Amino acid sequence: MNRERFWKYALPCLLTAALLGGCMAPPAPAPGIHRGPVLSRPVVTPPPSNSARAIATADSATATPQKTVRIGLLVPLTGREAELGRALRDAAAVSLFDKYTRLSARQQGVRVELLPRDTGDTPQQAAEAMEHALADGAAFIIGPLFAEATSAAAPRARAKDISVLSLSNTRTQASPGTYMFGFSPAEQAERVVSYAIAAGKPRIAVLAPGDALGNIVLTAARNAARHQGFELAAEATYLPQGADIEGALNRLMPPGTAPAFDALLIPEGGPALDTLLRGLSARGVTPGSMQFLGTGLWDDAELLQRVALDKAWVASSPPELTGAFDRRFRETYGYTAPRIASLAYDAVALAVTLATSGRPFDAATLTQKAGFSGPTNGIFRLRANGLVQRGLAVMEVHGRSLRVISPAPAGF
Repeated sequence: MNRERFWKYALPCLLTAALLGGCMAPPAPAPGIHRGPVLSRPVVTPPPSNSARAIATADSATATPQKTVRIGLLVPLTGREAELGRALRDAAAVSLFDKYTRLSARQQGVRVELLPRDTGDTPQQAAEAMEHALADGAAFIIGPLFAEATSAAAPRARAKDISVLSLSNTRTQASPGTYMFGFSPAEQAERVVSYAIAAGKPRIAVLAPGDALGNIVLTAARNAARHQGFELAAEATYLPQGADIEGALNRLMPPGTAPAFDALLIPEGGPALDTLLRGLSARGVTPGSMQFLGTGLWDDAELLQRVALDKAWVASSPPELTGAFDRRFRETYGYTAPRIASLAYDAVALAVTLATSGRPFDAATLTQKAGFSGPTNGIFRLRANGLVQRGLAVMEVHGRSLRVISPAPAGF
C-alpha cells in the first residue's frame, strides 16, 4: 500500500483512537463536568484486521517526546450546541494529525496535546471548563465559541497570563491577550463595499437587520464608503427575525420610485433572506438587475443551494483553501463540516506551529506584524487590542459555486 493510500485508510482509525483516549488516558472528570478525552500526538491505528500487529506509527511518533505542550480546547460537547462542538473537536483533531505529518523529526520531539473541555450551555460551565484546562497545564486556550462563554472564562486564563484565542467574533469581548478569532462581518463588509466602489458602483445601499450584527455591518459599510469619498446612497433596517421587512423595503425604495443605488449589501443568511429576496424581486430588484453584495454568511454551500444569488459579490476566505478543508473533513469523518469548524483547524495549526518551533504563546509572538497563514482561511494577523485582521477574497456567485474576482492579498 502506498503512503497516500495508507494515510487515507489509517487516519479515521487514528482519530477514533485519539478521541477515545487511545494515546494516553484522560484525566478523571470532576463531578458534573464532562472533561473530555485527551487528543495527543498522532498514533496511527490501521483498520481492524486479524493481525495481532495491527498498530502502526506515524514517522517518529514512537519516539519519546522531549517536551509536552498542552493546548486547551473549550467547545460545547453537551447541550444545545453539542453537534457544533463535536465538529470543532473533529476539525481540531484532523488539524493536529495533518500538522504532525508535515513536521521534521526534530519538531516531532515536541508532543502537543489537545485538552477538549466541555463549555456546555452556560457561562458557568464555560468558566469551570477553563479552570479544568488550566489545572491540567494548558499553556494556550482555543475557545470558547460564544461571547457569553468567553466573557466568563477568559479572565480566568488572563489572570494566569495564559493567552486565549476565542472562536467568537464579538468585538466587545476583545482585549489584550484575549483574541477574537471568529469571522468579522465588519471586515467582510468593508472589503466588499470597497471593491464595489473601485469596480464603478459607488452608490451603495444597505438592507440589514436592526440588531448587533446589522449595526456592525452598517457602520462598517458607512466607513468604507467614506474612506473612498462617498456616503451610502440608502439604508434601511428591519426587526430581528425578519419582522417589518415590508416597511424596510418601502423605506429603502419608496413606492413608485426607482432604486437610487447601484449595489445593495444584505448581511443576512437566515430565513429572512428568502423574504427579502421575494420582496425585492416584486419591486424589480434582483441579482440580475442590481449588483448584490454579501458577507461571509453567503459563503455557504447549503445557502447557495437554497436561494438564487447568481452574480452577487461576496467577501470571504479564499475558496481554494476552504474547499480543500471541506473535502478533507468530509473524507475523514463522512459528514460536511460547518463553516466555523475551519476556525478550529487553523487555530490548532497555529498552536502546533508555535509549540514545535519553541515560540511562546505570548503577545509579542501572537501579534507579530507579519501575521500567520491559516491552512483553511488564509492569512491573518492578531492585533494588540484582541481583534483579528484577515486577508479576504471577493468572489462572484456562479450558480451554486463561487469564483474569485479579486484575490486575497498574499501578505499584510
